Amino acid sequence: MNYKNFQYPLETEYLSLAEQLKNEMLINHLNNNDTAINNTDLNDLIVMAKSSFIPNLFDMAIRLEKVDAAVCSFKLGMYGLCADCEEEIEYSDLEQDPAQPRCKACREHSRYHHD
Repeated sequence: MNYKNFQYPLETEYLSLAEQLKNEMLINHLNNNDTAINNTDLNDLIVMAKSSFIPNLFDMAIRLEKVDAAVCSFKLGMYGLCADCEEEIEYSDLEQDPAQPRCKACREHSRYHHD
């Protein structure tokens, strides 16, 4: 299947979310130093945001992790394959959310553990 049309929007969303997360961290005073925020590894910022107990930061960090995983799966040539069973994710599910990591069967089976 051709998934190339999902790659650019995911990469764009990734960059946008990364900038939004940095800005929100400054606004919420998790770090008041713009230079420090920009020099901190994005994974560390995600951990800080998730542990902040600020709902919008937490949600943004979760989405950024999900989008990052999808972008990485393109680089590995595994985009469109379920993270659990490695079967193809339905195209319609990817159209709804290009960062969807699991097929419908695995989402239903693991609905209490994922998403």
